[in-house]
Amino acid sequence: MAETMEKLAAAPESGVEVRRTGGRSGRAVKNAAGPGSAAPKKRKPSPDGGNRGTPSIGKGTRSAAKGKGPNDGMADLGMKKTDKEKPSSAIKQTDGAKPASAIKKTDPAKADSAKKKSGDGEKKASSRKEAKTADKTGAAAKGSKAEERLVTLSEKSAEDRAKDARKRRGGEDDPAKAEARKKRSDSNEAKAETEETKADAATKRKSSGGTKAKAEAGEAEAKTRSRDSGRASKPTGSGKKKKHSKSSRRSGGEPPKQFGIFDIANACLAIAILTIIALGVRQHGQYADFVRMREAVDSQTFYEGTTVEGVDVSRMTYANALDYWKSRVEPRYANRTVTLDGGASVTAGELGYSSDYESVLSAAWSAGRRGSLEQRFQMLSARQENPVAYSITRTDYNPELMEEYVRQTAERIDRPVREGAIESFNTETFEFVFTEAEVGLELDREALKQSIGEAIRQGGGSASFVIRQIEPQVSTEEIASQYGLINYAITNASSSSRARLNNIKLAMSLINGKRLAPGETFSFNETVGQRTTSRGFKKATAYSGGDVTEEVGGGICQVSTTLFNAAVKADMEIVERHNHSLTVAYVDKGKDATVDWNSQDFKFKNTSDDDVYICCYLTDDKRVRFGVFGKLLPNGESITLDAVTTEVIQYETQYEPSPLLARGETYVLQPGRNGYKAEAYKVRWDANGNQISRELLCKSVYKKKNEIIQYGT
Repeated sequence: MAETMEKLAAAPESGVEVRRTGGRSGRAVKNAAGPGSAAPKKRKPSPDGGNRGTPSIGKGTRSAAKGKGPNDGMADLGMKKTDKEKPSSAIKQTDGAKPASAIKKTDPAKADSAKKKSGDGEKKASSRKEAKTADKTGAAAKGSKAEERLVTLSEKSAEDRAKDARKRRGGEDDPAKAEARKKRSDSNEAKAETEETKADAATKRKSSGGTKAKAEAGEAEAKTRSRDSGRASKPTGSGKKKKHSKSSRRSGGEPPKQFGIFDIANACLAIAILTIIALGVRQHGQYADFVRMREAVDSQTFYEGTTVEGVDVSRMTYANALDYWKSRVEPRYANRTVTLDGGASVTAGELGYSSDYESVLSAAWSAGRRGSLEQRFQMLSARQENPVAYSITRTDYNPELMEEYVRQTAERIDRPVREGAIESFNTETFEFVFTEAEVGLELDREALKQSIGEAIRQGGGSASFVIRQIEPQVSTEEIASQYGLINYAITNASSSSRARLNNIKLAMSLINGKRLAPGETFSFNETVGQRTTSRGFKKATAYSGGDVTEEVGGGICQVSTTLFNAAVKADMEIVERHNHSLTVAYVDKGKDATVDWNSQDFKFKNTSDDDVYICCYLTDDKRVRFGVFGKLLPNGESITLDAVTTEVIQYETQYEPSPLLARGETYVLQPGRNGYKAEAYKVRWDANGNQISRELLCKSVYKKKNEIIQYGT
């Protein structure tokens, strides 16, 4: 048991050794020296035959308390020793074992009772110390209590072995046997002291100082040895101790040392405690590593080794970095200003400057913040060894915003070219009013975009306009020479009655100044309208069904006929035209155009690329004049309308009797008129009077009118 306790109690600091003397109640406590002190020397027996201060321990009962004590453990935890817990060195050391004469003989039963009381008192004192130690430190107190329990178990084991020895010896009444046992005990103590001295030297080499817990354990072990020694040997009446002989130890000594179930349990308990302590130390180290790694990866700043655009951000939080770039870096790019000709200016921000600094900072911040703790710590450590640099991508301007800005600038500068053109036409003077030709201006948009973009990339500057001049293709003089009277037509109305002339003037006034756009068709009936007296028209001579009659609006066919001739010679396209039923005197056969509100109309279409104006008036000599004004025919060309009578249809004479006439008298009731067939041709001439073309325009058929002569019967 003692050897087992020595192994379990080994510790870094020097402990307290407690040895039991040969006397029954006397005891000597030896305080082990601190670090660096010499090993204890073996003391010689006193002259009176007693063992003064010499340890005497029976075989199998020696124990050395080593290792850290309760207060030493507290010192490791940062706690101080109190005055109440005095070290084992405070126990008085006796001068040696009292002489046998000084020891009173007592009855064995009383001695056992006294020993039990002494053991109970010691146990109570040990319990009080354990309670005080437990109040100060939990972990150290538990260790001390475990050691105390081991000592108590060893005491009980020692007491049991002592009782067994007494039974084998047959009691303690025989003085001779007691003396023999004492001699063997003294010899065993001397041998044990030698072994303990060696063990102490080895312990001091391993440790640097003793602790109070081990001193208290040693004190308890010393008490156990003292009680065991007291039971094993009784004092003699002469007061001197007799030496034990080797023969007596061999013949009547204690039995060989044996390990019981309690020893094994104590050893297992000690191993478990040491294992728990080792695991605790290991877990403490692992926890320290965990805390260090957790603090590193949970840093509120960017990880060390992170740079953005050359700026070390390892001391910035994410919010600090965002604010720094937003308020101090990005404005330097967004506020780059370009000044244009004329004083206008524009910034990169107005043109849609952008950068990805927010996403870059987010990526730099998020790196290493996902995954397990070990993975994140490894990434962080790798970044410290191999720093990572991030770059920001910037876009100087948005192409769409740049295009829009240049377009708006060009609108202020651009001036379209103005060609010489017709502004209006004066129907009273029959003259065109022309607009003045003007040079156009055009901004070179591509050049301006490149200039602005380059200035922004350079940090700001100026950009110049590149303006092109556009000359008009047609000047005012040229246009004036191209427009005028295209062609005209005239018919004679001098033989017309006043009513007929009224109708002619009214119809011409409704047509004069009419403008026809390119592709537009003119309609005589739509333009003049219905001929009624309410609108100012009067009855006059007119053709109706091959007969000459009086109708409201009579005479306006001369207006439509004259316009027909002017339209053909102005190169208008004839859409609808009808000849009269009978020939008319104011125009050649095949050149007339009659109209009737209900059935017949005259229409033509403007096939030129420019507007044409129709002008007409009745001259003082009663001539009906029509002119078509617009762009002249190309190359000085001109058009004429030629008519050819292709057939004459002879009229016949009819005789009718009349009771009103006397026999032999005659009267021409209706003069006879021949009928005709005619063709009209559109002939084109060049500027030199050479015929370019001749095309059939229309055909006309005029009815004949038979002569009627009445005679008397």
